[in-house]
Amino acid sequence: MREPFNILVAGVGGQGNLVCGRVLADAAIRQGLQPVVGDTFGASRRGGSVLTHLRIGTRDWAPLIPKGEVDILLGLEPLEAFRAAAEYAGGRTIAITSLTKVPTADIDSGEIEYPALERISAALSKLCRQIYMLDTDAALSRIGSPRVLNSFMLGSMSSLPQSPLSRANIRKSLQALLGSDTANLTAFDEGVNAIQAN
Repeated sequence: MREPFNILVAGVGGQGNLVCGRVLADAAIRQGLQPVVGDTFGASRRGGSVLTHLRIGTRDWAPLIPKGEVDILLGLEPLEAFRAAAEYAGGRTIAITSLTKVPTADIDSGEIEYPALERISAALSKLCRQIYMLDTDAALSRIGSPRVLNSFMLGSMSSLPQSPLSRANIRKSLQALLGSDTANLTAFDEGVNAIQAN
């Protein structure tokens, strides 16, 4: 593992970015690593952009990932994943992005128009080394709960061979922090399968 290993979670307030950061930090500790977490908020209310920076290694690092230094970008929302990639992705970035749209205030107000998912995918392909665009709407519909998107995405990330955190430790951390909620664990397992099917 290169140090620090940088994971950036991009989404909209209310999607569970902060929970993702806590789960991944706990998994890092389980593996004897030292996580540093930093959060940035584009708006101070639910529905604004949220970035969770996680830096993993054997010592302390500054909490925010420098531009161009993201190893894994976990996009809980496609446009937010693109915005984060435009600022933080580099030649080694692997992006896993949900296709579930959650319009932010600038979209709802008509200030900007939501781009087509094909345009977002094409842009991410140019900014990142590798991308996975996941049909999370179908998976969440099967599970029966839209509130477990973050658990699904954590499962997806745990399937990457580049992830420094083991699937078992991420799942244990998810269970420790969110309890034995069947929907979250089912979503995690569906996320694992989504990457393996790609």
